[in-house]
Amino acid sequence: MFSFKLFDGKGSGRSAAVSSDQELSVISAAYPPLSNQKTEPFRQYLTTDGLASGTNDMGVDGSVNNVDYYIGANADEDRYITSLSFLVGYGVSGQPNQWADGAALTNGTRLFYTSQRGEQDIHDAIKSNQDIFRLSFALIPTGWEVRHVNATNDYGYFISVDLVRLGLPFGIKLDAGSNQRLIMRVRDNAGASADSFNCIAYGFERFK
Repeated sequence: MFSFKLFDGKGSGRSAAVSSDQELSVISAAYPPLSNQKTEPFRQYLTTDGLASGTNDMGVDGSVNNVDYYIGANADEDRYITSLSFLVGYGVSGQPNQWADGAALTNGTRLFYTSQRGEQDIHDAIKSNQDIFRLSFALIPTGWEVRHVNATNDYGYFISVDLVRLGLPFGIKLDAGSNQRLIMRVRDNAGASADSFNCIAYGFERFK
Protein backbone atom coordinates (compact mmCIF):
# COMPACT_ATOMS: atom_id res chain seq x y z
CA MET A 1 0.00 0.00 0.00
CA PHE A 2 1.31 3.41 -0.96
CA SER A 3 0.86 6.58 1.06
CA PHE A 4 1.26 10.18 -0.01
CA LYS A 5 0.55 13.73 1.07
CA LEU A 6 -1.44 16.23 -0.95
CA PHE A 7 0.16 19.70 -0.71
CA ASP A 8 -1.03 23.01 -2.14
CA GLY A 9 1.96 23.15 -4.51
CA LYS A 10 2.95 26.72 -3.61
CA GLY A 11 5.49 26.01 -0.88
CA SER A 12 3.25 26.89 2.07
CA GLY A 13 3.54 23.45 3.62
CA ARG A 14 -0.26 23.15 3.90
CA SER A 15 -1.59 19.67 3.16
CA ALA A 16 -4.98 17.98 2.89
CA ALA A 17 -6.30 15.97 5.85
CA VAL A 18 -8.13 12.62 5.94
CA SER A 19 -10.64 11.83 8.70
CA SER A 20 -10.88 8.60 10.71
CA ASP A 21 -13.67 7.57 8.31
CA GLN A 22 -11.22 7.90 5.41
CA GLU A 23 -12.88 11.06 4.12
CA LEU A 24 -11.01 14.00 2.64
CA SER A 25 -11.68 16.93 4.97
CA VAL A 26 -12.98 20.05 3.23
CA ILE A 27 -14.85 23.15 4.42
CA SER A 28 -17.32 25.47 2.75
CA ALA A 29 -15.91 28.97 2.43
CA ALA A 30 -18.12 31.88 3.47
CA TYR A 31 -16.89 33.90 0.50
CA PRO A 32 -16.60 33.37 -3.28
CA PRO A 33 -13.34 32.27 -4.90
CA LEU A 34 -10.92 34.83 -6.37
CA SER A 35 -11.62 33.86 -9.98
CA ASN A 36 -13.68 35.01 -12.93
CA GLN A 37 -17.41 34.38 -12.65
CA LYS A 38 -18.54 31.75 -15.15
CA THR A 39 -22.28 32.46 -15.13
CA GLU A 40 -24.58 35.33 -16.00
CA PRO A 41 -28.33 35.84 -15.34
CA PHE A 42 -30.90 34.86 -17.94
CA ARG A 43 -34.47 36.20 -18.22
CA GLN A 44 -36.81 35.92 -21.18
CA TYR A 45 -40.48 35.42 -22.04
CA LEU A 46 -41.53 32.19 -23.71
CA THR A 47 -42.30 33.29 -27.28
CA THR A 48 -43.50 31.79 -30.56
CA ASP A 49 -40.03 32.04 -32.13
CA GLY A 50 -37.89 31.58 -29.03
CA LEU A 51 -36.50 35.11 -29.29
CA ALA A 52 -36.81 37.92 -26.76
CA SER A 53 -38.49 40.04 -29.45
CA GLY A 54 -41.08 37.37 -30.29
CA THR A 55 -44.79 37.15 -29.44
CA ASN A 56 -45.32 36.22 -25.77
CA ASP A 57 -49.14 36.40 -25.46
CA MET A 58 -50.19 32.79 -24.85
CA GLY A 59 -53.89 33.66 -24.69
CA VAL A 60 -54.53 32.25 -28.16
CA ASP A 61 -56.74 29.59 -29.73
CA GLY A 62 -54.61 26.50 -30.24
CA SER A 63 -57.51 24.05 -30.35
CA VAL A 64 -57.13 23.32 -34.09
CA ASN A 65 -53.49 24.17 -34.64
CA ASN A 66 -51.38 23.90 -31.50
CA VAL A 67 -49.16 26.91 -30.78
CA ASP A 68 -45.73 26.53 -29.15
CA TYR A 69 -44.12 29.17 -26.94
CA TYR A 70 -40.57 28.32 -26.00
CA ILE A 71 -37.05 29.11 -24.85
CA GLY A 72 -34.37 27.59 -27.06
CA ALA A 73 -30.74 26.72 -26.42
CA ASN A 74 -27.97 29.30 -26.78
CA ALA A 75 -25.63 28.71 -29.72
CA ASP A 76 -22.46 28.98 -27.63
CA GLU A 77 -23.30 28.65 -23.92
CA ASP A 78 -25.17 26.15 -21.77
CA ARG A 79 -28.48 27.63 -20.63
CA TYR A 80 -30.16 26.62 -17.36
CA ILE A 81 -33.80 27.46 -16.61
CA THR A 82 -34.40 27.44 -12.85
CA SER A 83 -37.87 28.98 -12.51
CA LEU A 84 -40.95 30.07 -14.44
CA SER A 85 -43.21 33.01 -13.60
CA PHE A 86 -46.78 32.78 -14.94
CA LEU A 87 -49.24 35.67 -15.20
CA VAL A 88 -52.93 35.05 -15.86
CA GLY A 89 -55.39 37.96 -16.07
CA TYR A 90 -59.17 37.98 -16.72
CA GLY A 91 -62.29 40.13 -16.46
CA VAL A 92 -64.25 38.89 -13.43
CA SER A 93 -63.38 36.93 -10.30
CA GLY A 94 -62.50 33.31 -11.01
CA GLN A 95 -62.20 30.03 -9.12
CA PRO A 96 -59.29 27.58 -8.78
CA ASN A 97 -61.13 24.86 -10.74
CA GLN A 98 -61.73 27.22 -13.68
CA TRP A 99 -59.35 28.40 -16.36
CA ALA A 100 -59.01 32.15 -15.70
CA ASP A 101 -62.66 33.13 -15.06
CA GLY A 102 -64.28 30.55 -17.39
CA ALA A 103 -64.71 26.81 -17.76
CA ALA A 104 -61.71 24.54 -17.39
CA LEU A 105 -60.00 23.72 -20.68
CA THR A 106 -60.54 20.38 -22.42
CA ASN A 107 -57.04 19.63 -23.67
CA GLY A 108 -55.21 22.37 -21.80
CA THR A 109 -51.63 23.42 -22.31
CA ARG A 110 -48.64 21.08 -22.15
CA LEU A 111 -45.46 22.21 -20.37
CA PHE A 112 -42.40 20.14 -21.31
CA TYR A 113 -38.79 20.26 -22.46
CA THR A 114 -36.62 18.40 -24.93
CA SER A 115 -33.29 16.85 -24.02
CA GLN A 116 -30.90 14.17 -25.25
CA ARG A 117 -33.48 11.65 -24.00
CA GLY A 118 -36.38 13.19 -25.94
CA GLU A 119 -39.45 14.99 -24.59
CA GLN A 120 -39.91 15.26 -20.81
CA ASP A 121 -43.22 16.47 -19.35
CA ILE A 122 -43.35 18.94 -16.50
CA HIS A 123 -47.17 18.93 -16.76
CA ASP A 124 -48.94 17.08 -19.57
CA ALA A 125 -52.22 19.03 -19.39
CA ILE A 126 -52.72 22.32 -17.52
CA LYS A 127 -56.49 22.76 -17.75
CA SER A 128 -57.34 24.99 -14.79
CA ASN A 129 -55.91 27.62 -12.48
CA GLN A 130 -55.31 25.03 -9.79
CA ASP A 131 -53.13 22.98 -12.14
CA ILE A 132 -50.65 25.86 -12.25
CA PHE A 133 -51.01 26.45 -8.49
CA ARG A 134 -49.93 22.88 -7.75
CA LEU A 135 -46.86 23.24 -9.93
CA SER A 136 -45.64 26.01 -7.64
CA PHE A 137 -45.31 23.69 -4.60
CA ALA A 138 -46.80 26.56 -2.57
CA LEU A 139 -49.87 26.70 -0.38
CA ILE A 140 -52.27 29.08 -2.10
CA PRO A 141 -53.61 31.63 0.42
CA THR A 142 -57.22 32.80 0.52
CA GLY A 143 -56.24 36.02 -1.25
CA TRP A 144 -54.57 34.34 -4.24
CA GLU A 145 -56.50 36.57 -6.65
CA VAL A 146 -55.50 40.21 -7.15
CA ARG A 147 -56.99 43.16 -9.03
CA HIS A 148 -55.81 45.34 -11.92
CA VAL A 149 -53.67 42.65 -13.60
CA ASN A 150 -52.55 44.15 -16.93
CA ALA A 151 -55.78 46.19 -17.12
CA THR A 152 -57.73 48.38 -14.71
CA ASN A 153 -60.25 46.34 -12.68
CA ASP A 154 -59.17 43.01 -14.18
CA TYR A 155 -58.57 40.09 -11.84
CA GLY A 156 -55.68 37.66 -12.01
CA TYR A 157 -52.74 35.98 -10.31
CA PHE A 158 -48.98 35.42 -10.49
CA ILE A 159 -47.45 31.98 -9.89
CA SER A 160 -43.75 31.01 -9.76
CA VAL A 161 -42.66 27.45 -10.54
CA ASP A 162 -39.35 26.38 -8.98
CA LEU A 163 -37.88 23.87 -11.44
CA VAL A 164 -35.05 23.02 -9.04
CA ARG A 165 -37.64 21.37 -6.77
CA LEU A 166 -38.35 18.85 -9.52
CA GLY A 167 -35.05 17.22 -8.55
CA LEU A 168 -32.84 19.11 -11.00
CA PRO A 169 -30.04 20.83 -8.98
CA PHE A 170 -29.46 23.55 -11.60
CA GLY A 171 -32.87 23.51 -13.25
CA ILE A 172 -33.49 22.44 -16.83
CA LYS A 173 -30.35 22.44 -18.93
CA LEU A 174 -30.46 23.38 -22.62
CA ASP A 175 -27.15 22.26 -24.14
CA ALA A 176 -25.18 24.86 -26.09
CA GLY A 177 -25.59 24.57 -29.86
CA SER A 178 -28.45 22.05 -29.59
CA ASN A 179 -32.10 22.11 -30.68
CA GLN A 180 -33.29 21.60 -27.09
CA ARG A 181 -36.21 23.72 -25.88
CA LEU A 182 -38.45 24.45 -22.91
CA ILE A 183 -41.96 24.59 -24.37
CA MET A 184 -45.49 25.60 -23.40
CA ARG A 185 -47.80 24.11 -26.05
CA VAL A 186 -51.26 25.68 -26.21
CA ARG A 187 -53.77 23.00 -27.29
CA ASP A 188 -57.03 24.82 -26.48
CA ASN A 189 -58.62 28.24 -26.73
CA ALA A 190 -56.61 29.64 -23.83
CA GLY A 191 -57.71 33.17 -24.70
CA ALA A 192 -61.45 32.54 -24.39
CA SER A 193 -61.29 33.38 -20.68
CA ALA A 194 -57.81 34.79 -20.17
CA ASP A 195 -57.24 38.40 -21.24
CA SER A 196 -53.56 38.03 -20.29
CA PHE A 197 -51.48 34.85 -20.23
CA ASN A 198 -47.70 34.77 -20.41
CA CYS A 199 -44.65 33.21 -18.82
CA ILE A 200 -41.14 34.47 -18.04
CA ALA A 201 -38.26 32.03 -17.69
CA TYR A 202 -35.42 32.78 -15.26
CA GLY A 203 -32.06 31.11 -14.89
CA PHE A 204 -28.45 31.53 -15.94
CA GLU A 205 -26.00 30.82 -18.72
CA ARG A 206 -22.68 29.06 -18.12
CA PHE A 207 -19.70 30.04 -20.23
CA LYS A 208 -16.06 28.95 -20.38
